[in-house]
Amino acid sequence: METIEHIIQQPEKRIHETPLLFQHGAWHGAWCWQLWMDYFTSLGYETHAISLPGHGKSSMNKGIINSYSFKDYVETLAEQIETISPKPVVVGHSLGGAIVQKYLESHQLPGAVLLATLPSGGMMPMTIRLLQRHPRAILAGFLKFDSKNWFSTPQLAQDLFLNPNTSVDVVAFQKQLVSETLQNLSLLTPFAKVNPARTPIFVIGAEKDVIFAVDEEQETAQKYDAKIAIIPDQAHNLMMESAWKQVADLIDGWIINDLGLK
Repeated sequence: METIEHIIQQPEKRIHETPLLFQHGAWHGAWCWQLWMDYFTSLGYETHAISLPGHGKSSMNKGIINSYSFKDYVETLAEQIETISPKPVVVGHSLGGAIVQKYLESHQLPGAVLLATLPSGGMMPMTIRLLQRHPRAILAGFLKFDSKNWFSTPQLAQDLFLNPNTSVDVVAFQKQLVSETLQNLSLLTPFAKVNPARTPIFVIGAEKDVIFAVDEEQETAQKYDAKIAIIPDQAHNLMMESAWKQVADLIDGWIINDLGLK
């Protein structure tokens, strides 16, 4: 059985009954949510962040990351949600958004935020787009069966995830990224059928995201009859960049005003 990193932060005074769970995307770990965990905790939320197997401080009992499937990731999220009471609002970033979508096929949540999410239509457009943008790095990742080649330099990592003028320490950021499973062929095409009547969804995209385009985020929101916001002048990692507080406040407002949760 995997040992899953599951970070919990409690507020000094709990104002909100409903907790928050943050699910990271490909190559990242629970560490990427620290700004939001601190901020939402200061707002009175109990906050949780987990790392998938082979990410962050979670174990990798299968030996190599490419032994893990998308199904393994969905099961990891499901198992961790079961440890939280009451059920949390779940925020899924990028691949984490896809994990949340698949989870919602057979489960219900008080709310779900899909942040710069892998679109409901699949990642084929992303794959083609990145091959055109960085052909050597992307092909090397496929040929060596190691997706870490996609961001083998700080410059590549910054181009994929961060703004050109980011205040993030790009060298330190790139060192924290890990290899991601390439056993994700099921995600090339539409992969989830979510009933939005069971779980309200909020899609938040980034105008300058080079991984998932704005129109893909809009199509995902339309499919799920979801509220949508596109954050101007921001790149893929919305929870780390200059507008992180603006995005967090949008989520806080949605939880309170749209969902009516305590």
